[in-house]
Amino acid sequence: MKATTRYLMLLSMLVVGCGDSNEDDGGGDTNSFPETIECGDISCKRATQYCATIVTDVTSHVCLNKKESCKSCDCVNLDTDLTAQTGRQDCTATSKLDVYFTCAYYDDVDYIKTSCTVRAR
Repeated sequence: MKATTRYLMLLSMLVVGCGDSNEDDGGGDTNSFPETIECGDISCKRATQYCATIVTDVTSHVCLNKKESCKSCDCVNLDTDLTAQTGRQDCTATSKLDVYFTCAYYDDVDYIKTSCTVRAR
C-alpha cells in the first residue's frame, strides 16, 4: 500500500509540473514576433526586411527591404528588389541562364523568405 501511495504522489507531482509549464508561452502575448529572423549566415529584421537566398555556383543570402505592411509574397519581387537595392543582377534570366524563384510567407512569425536558383540552359 505504501508503494502505491508513493507512486500516486509522484505521478500527481509530475502532472502538476506539466500543467504549469503550458501556461507560460513567453509572456502570454500571442502577437509578439521575434525582432530578427535567421537568413543563412545573417539575420534580417522581420518587420522591414525579407530573406533572399541566391543559389548560383555558390549560395549567398541577403536581407532586402520591404514595406512593414507587406504580409505575403505578392508584395515582394526578388529580381527587381535585388537589382534596385543592391545593384546585383544574379536573379535576372538571360539567354544563357534560367532562373527559378520560390517564395514563402510564414504567418506564425510574420516573415517572408524567397530564393532564386540560377541554372545554365
